[in-house]
Amino acid sequence: MRVILAALEVAATSLESQTLAAELERLHVVSACSCGCASVDFDRAEAERARPVADATGTTERGGTVGVIVWGTAGRVTGLEIYNLGAGADDLRLPIPSTIRPFHAGA
Repeated sequence: MRVILAALEVAATSLESQTLAAELERLHVVSACSCGCASVDFDRAEAERARPVADATGTTERGGTVGVIVWGTAGRVTGLEIYNLGAGADDLRLPIPSTIRPFHAGA
């Protein structure tokens, strides 16, 4: 939750970030990525197509750089994607929240 909140605070791509942040405690993980990375999907009650609502980079505890995309709709966060930006396949973990920066600033 702290990673999503940090991404919404510093790297929001939509005006709904304040509304979405207020809903974070209601999130429920329904699936995790099969590759072993930290990406997860949350319960989706809406049929609306998800889009990136925050786009960031961050640093893992081991010092690797990862991409962070928060997926959502106008009313809810639907997923968190963590992807490799130099961390390596064995370090695709959640970044330290204080290291999260907008993608353009960290690219």
